[in-house]
Amino acid sequence: MKVELKKVHLSEAKENLLCVFLMQDEEPPYDIRRFLHDVKKQRYEGKLLQTFATDTRGEAKFRHLLVVGLGRKEEFRMDNLRRAAGAAARYAAARKEAEFAMHLPANFIARHEHLGMVQAMTEGAILAAYRFNEYKTKKEDLFSVESARIVSEEDIGEGIRLGTIYAEAQNYSRRLDEQPANIATPRMVADEARRLARECGLGVSVHGTDWLRRKNMNGILSVSQGSVHPPLLVRLEYNRGKRYPLYCIVGKGVCFDSGGISIKPSANMHEMKYDKSGAINVLGVFKAVAELKIPIRLVGLMPMVENMPSGSAQKPGDIITAYNGKTIEVLNTDAEGRLILADALALGAEEKPECLIDMATLTGAMVVSLGRHAIGMFSNDDELSDALKEAGEAAHERVWRMPLWPEYGEMMKSDLADMKNISEVPEAGSITAAAFLAEFAGETRWAHLDIAAVDMVKGPHPYLDKGATGIGVRLVASALARLAKKR
Repeated sequence: MKVELKKVHLSEAKENLLCVFLMQDEEPPYDIRRFLHDVKKQRYEGKLLQTFATDTRGEAKFRHLLVVGLGRKEEFRMDNLRRAAGAAARYAAARKEAEFAMHLPANFIARHEHLGMVQAMTEGAILAAYRFNEYKTKKEDLFSVESARIVSEEDIGEGIRLGTIYAEAQNYSRRLDEQPANIATPRMVADEARRLARECGLGVSVHGTDWLRRKNMNGILSVSQGSVHPPLLVRLEYNRGKRYPLYCIVGKGVCFDSGGISIKPSANMHEMKYDKSGAINVLGVFKAVAELKIPIRLVGLMPMVENMPSGSAQKPGDIITAYNGKTIEVLNTDAEGRLILADALALGAEEKPECLIDMATLTGAMVVSLGRHAIGMFSNDDELSDALKEAGEAAHERVWRMPLWPEYGEMMKSDLADMKNISEVPEAGSITAAAFLAEFAGETRWAHLDIAAVDMVKGPHPYLDKGATGIGVRLVASALARLAKKR
C-alpha cells in the first residue's frame, strides 16, 4: 500500500473515507464537529481504538467519516497512532475502499514530534494492510487497500518516507518468513539474498558444504546432516569498502525445525517454518538500511539449514568442534539454533565490528519469561543495550535485558567437551542458551535478541495479521541508525 501526503486543510479533504484520531475527552476539530452529535448515543468516548462512523450526507467534501479513539492523553504513546492507523486501514478494507485518508492530529503533542507521529501512522497503515495471499487461487475474492493519504498542512513528507521504508522492510520479511518449508529451502533463501543484493547494491556471497568443511563450521554442518537440503552460509555486505564503522548482524536460519532425533511433538509443528525468522529479518534489515542510506558498513551472516531426523542426522551424545575451536557435546538435537549461530557469531567476531547483533527464535522458554509482548535481550555492553532499548521503545518492538551472570555459563560446561548445547538442569533455558552464545561472540560488543515469543501472531493484533510478524526488522534497523548518529 502506498502512503502519500495531501497538503490541504481538513475542510478541503475530498475523500470517500476520512479517518480522524481523537484523544479521550478531546474537543474535535471544528470541521467534523457537526457530524459527531450522535457520538454519545453510540457510547463513543474516545477510548483507545474505540470507533465512531457516520456518513456526511453531502455536507462536507469527504463522504464518510471514521473517528478512532487514541485513549487518555496522559497515557499516550506513539504506538497508539500506529494502532489507530491500523484500525483505519482495516476499516477501509472492510468497506472495500481502495483509498482512504487520515488526518494528522496536531493539537495535543509538541510540533517537533509531528514527523514521528506521521512515521507511526504510515507504519501502522502499511503493516495492517498487508495480507499473505500468494497461495490463494480465488483472486477475485481478495481485496487490498491501494493507498492512504495523510491530510496535513505541514511538510511531513519525511515522516511518510521513513515510515514507508521501515514498514515495507518488515512486510518483506513477513512475506518471506511465511513461505512454507517446501518452498523456502536454504537455496531459495540464498537466491532471495542475491536478488536483494542486486536491487540494493549489496555485496553477496553464498558458501556451500565444501567451504563450510574447510572452515570447520561443524555446528552448521552437524545440524543439517539429516536433511536432503545442503547447508549454506549467506554473507551480505552494505557499503563494502567504504570508510564507515563496521557493524555485523547474524540471523538464525532453520528453514524447518523438526527437532531432529530429539523430535518435537506433532502438535503445531507446522509453525517450525518460522524458525528461519532471524535470518529472514537480516534480509529485512538490509533492505531498510540500504534504502535509508545509513552511513555505516554492515555485514550480515545467515547460516541456512534444515533440522531433520534421518539415518544421517546428528545424534544426542555427538561431540563436534565449532569454528572457533571450542568442542560441544550435543545433548539435545532440538537445541540446534545455538549450534549454527556459534559458527556464524565466531566468524562475525573475526570481522572486528563495532558491535555484533544476532536475532534468533532460540528458546520457547522466552514465552514463559516475557510472554508475547517483548524480546529477550542479552548483552555484554551497556551502550549497545541502551541503543536497542531506545529503538525498541520507538518502534514498539520492545526489548527486556536479561542477566548473563557467570553462574549461567557454568551450567553449560560439559563433562566430556568444553561445553554442552543444553543445560541438564531445567532452569533458565533462555539465559543458559545466551550464555552458550556468549562463548562465540568473545570480547566483541554483542547483543542477542531472542525473538521466539514474537516471531508470529496467533490471535488479534492491532496492526499485524495472523502469521509471521517480521518483528525485529524495524528494531535493529532503527538501532543501527541511532548508533551511526553517535559516531
